[in-house]
Amino acid sequence: MPKLLELTRDHGNATFHDLAESLHTNVDNVRSNLTDLANEGLATIHGEIVELSAIQRVTLAEQLILRGSDPHRITRTLNWKEFEDFAVETLERNDFRTAKHVVFKSSIGRREIDLLAWNESFLLVIDCKHWSRGLTYSSARQVAKAQVERTKALAGRLDVLGKHGLTNAENHMMIPVILCLNDPREGISEGVPIVAVSRVISFLYSVSPADESLRIIPCEAGGRQSKLT
Repeated sequence: MPKLLELTRDHGNATFHDLAESLHTNVDNVRSNLTDLANEGLATIHGEIVELSAIQRVTLAEQLILRGSDPHRITRTLNWKEFEDFAVETLERNDFRTAKHVVFKSSIGRREIDLLAWNESFLLVIDCKHWSRGLTYSSARQVAKAQVERTKALAGRLDVLGKHGLTNAENHMMIPVILCLNDPREGISEGVPIVAVSRVISFLYSVSPADESLRIIPCEAGGRQSKLT
């Protein structure tokens, strides 16, 4: 029920009447569908009001996409935090470990990585961009360059990576990635893949540290201890 995600985006709840009106149906049909969602743990009903927590919204978004709903429409209903949580859920369900908001010091000051995701083969250094529209070529290039620089700064900080759970970082290759809400105009810029969150799974199955079109940055020993993490 994509409309339910749309109506609950701002306040987390909607009335049966508003939902019925938006769907051009009657309240009884809405009540029946919402009762099914509530039984699945995807919604909470209080009288004539349906409420969705952040976790319920992310889970419902995933379920709707799995059931064939347009992933672009679904992901646009998620706010910034939900968009990030959706990415984490997708990565972890595909056997990646993750860490959010990794803060560390570099030679030019404080740095922050939105999301790290790794398996036994490689480490994705992800910048989450909740863009409502696509980037121009020049803007995509600028964002990609900035992500490469952040990744290079992190490459020498094995202490930071270890604190976030990646204890064998020296065996990993780092791949900077831009994760966005909608399909980008450019699928890759400066060697950095720009991936719509709805296409994360296909990206995970296709990405390889041996891909010469990608900017691959090796982890390096010798990083100093961070005072921020």
